[in-house]
This record gives sequence, structure tokens and C-alpha cells, in this order.
Amino acid sequence: MERDLIARALMNVLDVAHFYDYEKLKNDDLYEQLKAIIHSLTDNQEIAEKGYAVLDKNKAIIDKIVSNTNSYEEFQLLCEDLRTFKRQNGLLSH
Repeated sequence: MERDLIARALMNVLDVAHFYDYEKLKNDDLYEQLKAIIHSLTDNQEIAEKGYAVLDKNKAIIDKIVSNTNSYEEFQLLCEDLRTFKRQNGLLSH
């Protein structure tokens, strides 16, 4: 899957209000950028920690995205986990 499309889709899932910033998700520091986005979504440290746990759970997929070796199914799993995190923590308005 093309990295540009992945970056756009991840930004759309996490923070549609700042969709135009998707370019930052195309770099090798993807994990740290995703972590920064989650941090920006909430002032509640407990909720942020839950988001970081989702990233940790999916670290292997994120690493595969960076190295362009991920499958579409793996990418979908990551997106669904991020959507679930947002839904369960009342962050859907972001």
C-alpha cells in the first residue's frame, strides 16, 4: 500500500480536523508522530496512555509501514484499533 495513502488514512482516522498535516506521517518517525497526535487529542493522561498502549500493541505493524512491508490487512487492523480507541474514549469529535 502506498505510503501517501497510508499517511492520509491514518490522519483521517486520528485527527480529521488537521488532515492537511498528513505529510508528517510519511516519515520514518511514524510511531513518534502518532504518539504526538494522540497526545494532542486529550489533556487526560489516562486516556493518552490508553492510546499509547494501542500504538505499542501495533508497533510491529507501524514498523512494517515504515519499511513498506505491511499488508493491507495489517493496516486495517491498526486503523480499527485506533478507531476503537477514539470511540471508547469519547474522542470521535476530533
